[in-house]
Amino acid sequence: MPQNESQTSDLEKARRIRSLVHDQDLLICLYPHLFAVEQMLRLSGMQSKRIRRFYDSRAEAMIYLKNVNTPHWLLVSEQLNDGSGLDLLRDCKRFPINHRTLLLINRQGKSSLRIARRLNVDAILNERSVEQRSGALINALTSMKQGKHYEDPSLLEGERILARENAKVLSERQLEILALVAEGRSNRQIADQLNISVNTARDHCSEILTRLDVSNRASAVSAALRLGLIP
Repeated sequence: MPQNESQTSDLEKARRIRSLVHDQDLLICLYPHLFAVEQMLRLSGMQSKRIRRFYDSRAEAMIYLKNVNTPHWLLVSEQLNDGSGLDLLRDCKRFPINHRTLLLINRQGKSSLRIARRLNVDAILNERSVEQRSGALINALTSMKQGKHYEDPSLLEGERILARENAKVLSERQLEILALVAEGRSNRQIADQLNISVNTARDHCSEILTRLDVSNRASAVSAALRLGLIP
């Protein structure tokens, strides 16, 4: 893309972001790129009469949030100067005010995505997508504006790849048991059909959950269908 077209595209993206956040109170808690983001917002004209607070630590953000009485949009990175952004979002969920939340994941791994889902984070972004100016940030903010949830497609693809790798280590017996779980069979029924003990069936099921990185049998079946492990 020619340089002038790239600059025009970036300006248009900046205008769209500005239109999405101009009427929102914002708390941005990022590390280590906070200064760059703060300067970018100022230079692109995103200053507003609405609240704009910038922090790089959970402690500072919590001091501020404990004293606010209006909903904010919280844009938080997974890593902060003093710990985890996930801990900050977990603490915010305990407040009576319903803040909308966006998490930037900067370490590839399924656990952060899983925790963010459990915390009901409104938008989950791959930091790399923002750095590459892929448009994911605009999509995330648009979803937040509409009261919807958003997950960066690049994170979902990474999740699928990791799940496939884990699924490859399922034994033939575990795949057989997984198919029976999908049919709704209990551990006792699985044991009877395969002529194994109930304890062995239970242990196999537990190992299947671990390898698929899920917490219950229904989620295991859902993951297995998604990965093509069962018809």
